[in-house]
Amino acid sequence: VLTGLERNPDDVADVVDWVAKKRLVDGYASRHNLPFTDARLKAIDLQYSDLRRERSLALRCGLRTITTDSAVREAIDTPPETTRAYFRGTCLAKYAADIVAANWDSIVFDIGRDPLRRVPMMEPLRGTKVLTAELFAASATAADLITRLGDSPQT
Repeated sequence: VLTGLERNPDDVADVVDWVAKKRLVDGYASRHNLPFTDARLKAIDLQYSDLRRERSLALRCGLRTITTDSAVREAIDTPPETTRAYFRGTCLAKYAADIVAANWDSIVFDIGRDPLRRVPMMEPLRGTKVLTAELFAASATAADLITRLGDSPQT
């Protein structure tokens, strides 16, 4: 894939999502002589994210599926253990009622004390199962987790 990207990105449009999407948007814009600010291109951009088989522009434009449906279903509930996704996923599984926001780089907890507690997750390789298993085992509640992390409110 990397060699294909270096040589000619269109060569990997069937396996690299952003290449397939760019090819689709560029082709539509070219065929209809549209500026890239046109609302129709924005609609394609949004519809591209609809992954239902009957609506998927990605599948219609030839993007191949490189995993199984069962692997996708498993991944929904089982984050990888070797990245910060493990920390985020485990927090959501154990402390969902106490989480007010979660994204790629932080989780915000409401543990019943003001202010809300933000736990930054800036480093992708921190928060792995190896690094956090004992922390989670010792933290029955979100408040326990925050206390063990240092209980310093962050905004």
